[in-house]
Amino acid sequence: MRICMVTSEFPPKWGGVGNGVYFQAKVFAERGYKITVITRKQLKGMKPLDVHPNVNVVEVDWLKLPMFFTTSFGDHAVKEILERGEDYDVVHVHSNMTLLRRKHYGSLPYPIVSTLHGTWKGERQELKLSYINPTSLQSLNDLAIMVISPLFDKYEDYAIELSNAVIVESLSEEEAVKRRGVENIYGRMYRVPAGVDIGSFRPGNRDERVFEKYSIMGELKLLTVTRLAGRKGMDLLLDSFARVKREVDGAVLVVVGEGPQEKKLKRLVRRLGVEEAVYFLGSVPFEDLKRLYATADLFVFHSRWEGQGLVILESMASGTPCVSSNVGGVREMIRQGVDGYYVDVGDTAGMAKRIVELLKNPERREEMAQLGMERIRSEWSWQRIAERYDVIYKEIMDDDISIRAEAARGRK
Repeated sequence: MRICMVTSEFPPKWGGVGNGVYFQAKVFAERGYKITVITRKQLKGMKPLDVHPNVNVVEVDWLKLPMFFTTSFGDHAVKEILERGEDYDVVHVHSNMTLLRRKHYGSLPYPIVSTLHGTWKGERQELKLSYINPTSLQSLNDLAIMVISPLFDKYEDYAIELSNAVIVESLSEEEAVKRRGVENIYGRMYRVPAGVDIGSFRPGNRDERVFEKYSIMGELKLLTVTRLAGRKGMDLLLDSFARVKREVDGAVLVVVGEGPQEKKLKRLVRRLGVEEAVYFLGSVPFEDLKRLYATADLFVFHSRWEGQGLVILESMASGTPCVSSNVGGVREMIRQGVDGYYVDVGDTAGMAKRIVELLKNPERREEMAQLGMERIRSEWSWQRIAERYDVIYKEIMDDDISIRAEAARGRK
């Protein structure tokens, strides 16, 4: 099978979407499939990672403007596909950072799968002006999502309507897409979560020296991996952590990630009086990230909105149980009270209670870790997820493309 994957992210840019496409391409290539990945040109001096001899990564130009990069990259990607003229069995578009125009669904002579990795509508519902840092270039993206992204909703609707199959990654996203009232012309929408690379994220990465490397002191170490942006809820997590410190003095919080809220969050840490127990590491090398996941006592996450929440999978596959807010696919990844806990968004006292419970009960923590690790590694590996994609690819390969082309021409 020949598959063309279109993605705005690809390593060495390790975003959630790029991470997933990398491992998906790798699994399919190992099965003998021929994969072409079309992605945005990297910064000067950065080259896409080699994946497998069966994977060819092609970079294209794009307009470097917030929100407008989505359609610009889509334009260049479609142009590249048509000019290459290869006989693809499927084109797999990874939205919402890649958006195709309506006409593209008429011009591409291949079945199209669109995976919605969240939606701009979902993101902007959890953004507030108070999250915007006017001195941060990264905040311009959040401001653009708030102000400009409504203009791009129609492109997401095109993907829902005109793709041969639409993929959502969680039940909450499936419900959100259905509320838009847009019907897929082929009647296909599937829920297929992103997977986790169980070869990278595993308990065997446990290594206490990673904490020594970053001079992290503390008897019990909580880890979070997140972008330091308003919708990621770090202010809520810090409120919970301050409550935890009142009951578990030896607890520390390790924060991996960067973002426009960093200075504001550090001021909050000082106001809460926990500055000696919170470690902001910024971005860390991938090898260190794997070790941090496996060595932490507990993973904690209080995002306000997610499409799925891949960090939960990475932590559980590494043998570390999680306490999270109930967003995205958390309800599907964590079995409440069995291999982790989730609380309502904003319930900082409830989150603190669950964290304290597990920190004070190492046997319970270990039991949850084992149960979660076994389930995630058996049911959520990229090998298992790729099998589900494979079924969908084969189902749509013989579709009548003229149906889509006619529908694409029918309305502007």
